[in-house]
Parts: sequence; structure tokens; C-alpha cells
Amino acid sequence: MKKYVRKAVLDLKAYEVNDAGYSIKLDANEGIDWYDGLNRYPDNQAVKLVKALSDVTEKKESELIVGNGSSELIELILKTFLEPQEYVVSIDPTFSMYKIFTTIYNGKYEGYKLVDNQYCDIEDFIEFISKMKAKIVILSNPNNPTGSFIEKESIEKILKGSDAIVVIDEAYIEFSSGSVIDLINEYENLIVLRTFSKAYAVAGIRLGYLAANESIVKYIKRVKSPYNLNAISQEIGLKALDSIDVVNKNIELIKEEREKVWKSLYKLGLNPIPSYANFILFQGDDKLNDYLKSFGILVREFGGDLKGYIRVTIGTREENDKVIEKIGRYYNEKCPN
Repeated sequence: MKKYVRKAVLDLKAYEVNDAGYSIKLDANEGIDWYDGLNRYPDNQAVKLVKALSDVTEKKESELIVGNGSSELIELILKTFLEPQEYVVSIDPTFSMYKIFTTIYNGKYEGYKLVDNQYCDIEDFIEFISKMKAKIVILSNPNNPTGSFIEKESIEKILKGSDAIVVIDEAYIEFSSGSVIDLINEYENLIVLRTFSKAYAVAGIRLGYLAANESIVKYIKRVKSPYNLNAISQEIGLKALDSIDVVNKNIELIKEEREKVWKSLYKLGLNPIPSYANFILFQGDDKLNDYLKSFGILVREFGGDLKGYIRVTIGTREENDKVIEKIGRYYNEKCPN
């Protein structure tokens, strides 16, 4: 693992916080309390939250890091492993922030073009990784914005066939199956990202976590900012984990509605891509987005290689019915039940 780490990081030490018990605390230049103890800095290691995540994921606490959404964790990975001008590769199209963060950290980024915006030739992709001499491979799985999915067996082929850090961003995995989080100790180059923004439906608290072997986690902690996750997010994260029955019920509803919306879009001739996430990408025309906006309906319109594609998130049953009805009306077709 050491061979992947940036030279500047090798001699760093993680920021340490004095966690000793106290009756008077005057060591951190905090203000005088006036609002429920929030004058104190949050738990630097988010001990309670990490313990709860350990129970849920069946991973050791030493194999987990929490952060401000997956975005902060992606940055931490690049800070730890990416030297200037080294390559980060992914598939294309995918989450735009992979390229943006790579550019910010003076790396080079290349995307491997998916067939029909959904299929990845794994053997050819592995050759692509080797050709680019990639330091880091990042895969959104299920993929955003296409909703397509790379099977676990194929992820393992990439791990075995690549001399690179392989990051699997499982932001939408709860709407599918086949997570690779159970493989973090089988492959020293594997990092898995998760978020509370999608299935747990608390995007407003900006909470995510990273799972990897202890060696990777120790290096990443060297570049993590002190107190990176605020106390409120930690508490709500615990509440979300304690509300798993509600979360699972919503996941099942979204999966049912996803199937219904996909079939409706298919019947309208809009060529929706089969989705393993909580959204569907389909082909619309240039004016559909504006038409939906006129009814106060916001969907995501794309440009570039995805010009003419629209992504719709799966909402409540009532929201989905209204969107499908409006799309059907726009195309002057009877909306299916």
C-alpha cells in the first residue's frame, strides 16, 4: 500500500485531539456555552457514529472514515495518493466531480467511453487503465447519471488486473445489490465510498463514509482536517442508522416506482436506460425540460455527449404519476396507468 501514497504524505502525522476526561476544558480556545454544548468542537473521530456504522457494515471501526458527504472523501483520497500529472481514470459518462477534483489536484483525467452509455467492456477497460498508467480508478456503481451497474465479479477483475487504487463509489448501492464492501481486506487497493444522501434521504447533513483496509485508512487520516464532521451531522447520522426500518421501506417503494416509471417511459418511446439507482436516464427532446419547468417540475437536462438526455429522480408515487402524465401529454400520447 505504501507504494501508492504521495511522498509528501508519508512523513505526515494525523492531527491528534486530547480526548482525556475533564471537569474544566480550556485547551482548545472554544467560546462560552450558550446553546446546548455546541461551543465545543465535535468528536474528531466521530466515535459513536463510526461504532454504529461498524455494526451496520460489519467492518472494524479502524476500517472506516466519515466525512462531509462522498465529495470530501474523494478529495481526501486524491490528497493522499495523487501526485501532480498522475492519471485518474473512470468511465464516461459518470459523476462530473471526479474530473473536477482531479483537475483541482493537478492530476490528469481520462474517461473510458461506455457502449450505448451503459455497457463497459471490462477486459478493454483494464487495458485502458494500464495504457494510461492510472494511479487511481474511480467507478460510480451504480453509475451516475446512467444508472447502469458493473457486476461484482467484474469489479474483482479490475482489482486483480490493475496496479492502481480502485475506488468504488457506492452512493446508490442500496437500490441495487452486489456491494464490494466485503472485499476491502481481500484487495489492498480497494476503497469503497457510501453516502447518507440517497437511500437514507438526509442529503442536508452532508454525511458519507469510506471503507478500506486499515493501512489505507491510516494514511488517509493523515490528510483529514480536524473536526471535519460537525456534531449535528453526527447525531442525525445516528438517528438515520437507528431508523433502518423506515429507510428500507422507502428503498422498496423507490424500486417499485422505478420499475413503473421505466415502463412508462419505455412505452412512450423514450429509450430509458435500465437503472439500478433511484433515477432513470432517458432520451427527451430539447424542449421537454422547459415544458416540465412550466409546471414547476425540475428534472436534470444534460449537454455534451449526453445532449438530448434527461435524468429524472424517482420521487413519491404522486410525484412520479404527475411527471409521467406531463411527459405523456407533451408527446401527445395517452399516459399509461
